[in-house]
Amino acid sequence: MNSKPDGWIFSRREWDELRSYFKFSPRQAQIVQGLFSCMSDKQIARELNISVSTVRMHLTHLFMKNQVADRNELVLHIFSHFRQTCRSLGCPRK
Repeated sequence: MNSKPDGWIFSRREWDELRSYFKFSPRQAQIVQGLFSCMSDKQIARELNISVSTVRMHLTHLFMKNQVADRNELVLHIFSHFRQTCRSLGCPRK
């Protein structure tokens, strides 16, 4: 998941800005990419060659850090920030 997945909704620049804003560690960024790619915990674990419990531990930290309850809220939280920022800068951006 180091490269941009097919159908990825963010440009490289947008994703880099989001990663920076949310202060994702490299592994957290990979987990979030999995969420945005509609992957299950098991699929993310397999893709990253880590255990499902490790994926869930990262998710728990992401939920706490962003004050959300679950993966759906996390995705909406990130996307909502993206939309607000994009609108304030005059989308679309390249």
